[in-house]
Amino acid sequence: MASVLLVSPPYYKAYSTGQYMSDSMPLGLGYIASYLQEKNGAELKIIDFGICEYSNQIWVDNIVNFKPTFIGFSTLTLGYQQVIKMAKIARKINPGIILISGGPHATICPEDMLEYCDIVIQGEGEETFSEIISGKPLPEIEGIAYRVQGKNMSNKSRQRINNLDDLPFPAYDKFNMSAYKQHGVMGSRGCPFACSFCASPVLWGRVLKLRAASNILDEIQMLHEKYGVKSIVFQDDTFNLTPARGITICDEIIKRHLNESMSFTMQMRANKECISPVLFSKMKEANCTELTFGIESGSDKVLEAINKNLTVAEARNAVRMAHNAGISHVKGFFMIGNWQETPADILKTWYFIAVNPVETIFTASTPLPGTTLYEKSKASGYIKTVDWSKVDWVTPISRTDKLPKSAVKVFYFLTVIFIHFPAHIRSGNAKSLLKSIWNFGLNNLMRIRHPHVRAMVVDNS
Repeated sequence: MASVLLVSPPYYKAYSTGQYMSDSMPLGLGYIASYLQEKNGAELKIIDFGICEYSNQIWVDNIVNFKPTFIGFSTLTLGYQQVIKMAKIARKINPGIILISGGPHATICPEDMLEYCDIVIQGEGEETFSEIISGKPLPEIEGIAYRVQGKNMSNKSRQRINNLDDLPFPAYDKFNMSAYKQHGVMGSRGCPFACSFCASPVLWGRVLKLRAASNILDEIQMLHEKYGVKSIVFQDDTFNLTPARGITICDEIIKRHLNESMSFTMQMRANKECISPVLFSKMKEANCTELTFGIESGSDKVLEAINKNLTVAEARNAVRMAHNAGISHVKGFFMIGNWQETPADILKTWYFIAVNPVETIFTASTPLPGTTLYEKSKASGYIKTVDWSKVDWVTPISRTDKLPKSAVKVFYFLTVIFIHFPAHIRSGNAKSLLKSIWNFGLNNLMRIRHPHVRAMVVDNS
């Protein structure tokens, strides 16, 4: 019987505690674990270093004690070099271990991983991982890249899983459920939109696959009854591609009376065709206490430049409609340092926040591999070399076509101090104001000349 160790590495989150921490479990590994148990009868262990302490010795002890045949790493761009470090250690302990890397960065940049891992899984991992551990010859497995005699090989892409309802629920029994601050479910995979800062079009091909509402609620009800989970975050790229789907899910929540003992958080599109007063009213009835719109900017010019497929008027209407329905926390994702963004456009974003009842979540626009933004920045010479293990969501790493990096940093700092936190004060959510000002603002500004930041990008103009 194959023994498989699935690992979520420690990823640095400078904007929280300054430690290697995560808010929610890596559901992708949970799906792979349950699939391998069901299809292959594999012996499984999951280690999430987002919630437990990491050291080289702790990692060594896990390998020595569990003696895995295969190790599978979940690999994100922000911190993929930690995967490389862990792979090197595993290889020294047992050169015969088969090391597998999957996830967004491995899918988009397989060459980064093949020097250290034997196989890269590109795209969805359940069926591919199952074929690997069953011993199927590598040239016959779709959706992988691998190395033969020093040469990188890439097989035909694997077709997407058509019916997500056929997948077993994530292997929650392999996680320390009480250690997570929040619990999530995935009701869909993919996104039909193509925002320039997002790698989803490359990962999913702009094809959205949906689970049935009844299947989603079966999982939520199990989490509530078996593990005592009282709050759920829908981790879908978008909960409401159509208002009808959102209403159907809410109706299922209400039908099972889960709204009486649980609360829900959704991430949503603000487009006019995706929202309706009926949807928000139904969400309120289903005890949705928080929702977040991806707004990004208060400038129509910038929204068009980043291919957001959204207008400021639509965003304003969505925020007010949700607020009027009585949703407790109506939040918006915003970014500073967008392509085509000038100081005047940033002022428009400030104005949007000042006159609309929205809580803010600000990040620095970060050009990640696989995104149109990355390709534009690289082609313009703004990105030359990046140490992704040092990158976070709150430190601008590149200039834009309109602003030098120093100006992006200053505007980000001013936005956080004078716009982000007053919005939270207005909403009555300012408990950790001073700590957050340090993490988001002062700490970021003071690191302009810190070696930690200088290592990221050669072009500091």
